[in-house]
Amino acid sequence: MDDRTSRRSRYALTIPDTLLHSDGMRRACAARDFQEIFRLVNRRTGSSYAVIASAVGKMTSGRVSDIIRGVRSIRGQEVIERVCDGFGIPGEMLSVPERPWEQSLPVADLMPNRNAEPHYSVEAVENPDLVTVADLRQRVQTLDSRYATEPSTVLVAETGRLLGKLTQWLGRSAPYPVSRDVQAAVAETSTFMGQLVWDASGRNDHVTARAYFGQAVNAARELGDPVSEGLALLRTSFVALYGEKNPSAGLKLTLETAEKVQKSSNILSGLAFLHSAEAHAMLRRRIECEKSLRAAERFLGRAEPNDAGFSMVSPGQFGRLAGSCFLFLGDAPRAEALLQESVTEVREKSKSQAIVLGNLALARIQQKKVDEAVGTLHRAIEVVEGNRGGGGLNLIFKAGKELQSWNDLSGVRDLNSRLFGLIAA
Repeated sequence: MDDRTSRRSRYALTIPDTLLHSDGMRRACAARDFQEIFRLVNRRTGSSYAVIASAVGKMTSGRVSDIIRGVRSIRGQEVIERVCDGFGIPGEMLSVPERPWEQSLPVADLMPNRNAEPHYSVEAVENPDLVTVADLRQRVQTLDSRYATEPSTVLVAETGRLLGKLTQWLGRSAPYPVSRDVQAAVAETSTFMGQLVWDASGRNDHVTARAYFGQAVNAARELGDPVSEGLALLRTSFVALYGEKNPSAGLKLTLETAEKVQKSSNILSGLAFLHSAEAHAMLRRRIECEKSLRAAERFLGRAEPNDAGFSMVSPGQFGRLAGSCFLFLGDAPRAEALLQESVTEVREKSKSQAIVLGNLALARIQQKKVDEAVGTLHRAIEVVEGNRGGGGLNLIFKAGKELQSWNDLSGVRDLNSRLFGLIAA
């Protein structure tokens, strides 16, 4: 048995060298970004949360889930050393002392040669293999992980380049496993590209976004992947609901999504019903809205870590959408209660937080709580100044417009000045 095999037998999980020495893993380790490290291990090795927890030791699958979703992090030296030992990551990569097992391994097996040729560029590859496609998909997933807190304009160019490369690969003859993975990558990247373009346009470029989502749907259907198809359909429903202001068309798409994924993902089913509820609320159908909310709660309550849509659910998500529903239904006190609770649960400085704060301000304006609404909008502006999320921007300006009835108040005038600054930026 050679050293490499011995190393694999000694620990519960050892990540492959192609992942250990990848640019993404090196960057994540250098930054001690454990959310990205755990996400890379989960997605690139196919290891379940339970296997990852067992490898690290003294950790539950629930905590692994929290780390991957960004709810919790890792700081203690002892835990970081267990991560090194559990995944076979050399201590130097995570700035901890050399691990005992490293002494039995060849130096070349521990760390990439810093004097070696630079890592190849996937854009230069004409005939991909499975590893190349996996590297490109990982780059897209890394960009996706940045979407919540960064402006879409920062991400759209690189995502477009990667999608262009995938489109080239689609036209080339390749073994079935490779062509299948390329098709899957096209579905994922087209969906993300549509999301980016729509957000970067302030949720105004519906035509381009729909074109990308349509490309994703077609690729997913060719692949026979109901989850990827359902996600693209759900994203298309957002364009109908929040961009085109067509709740009937949005409702049709959310129900199509729910039907498509009902046997594949409880989470996507739950999200589809959440947005169905919002469509009903826009149409002032309270009974149907509340029925859809109950269905969403039921499906999301069945969520498990191995659900294909697990990465798409986040803290505060149900309350955020339910609060929006009751805002559309004219029940501002109930909306305020749900949104106030959600704002403490959603990710700090995220685009979702800006949306929650925007809706919370609107709920307070409906109740004539002007000072509280103004304070909430100032906080929403602070968030959106960093991420430029189209949804948050639209709600902030909508709330600002509704506050003009109180323009004689100094607080509202000060807010107007800040809104003008936001437009100028």
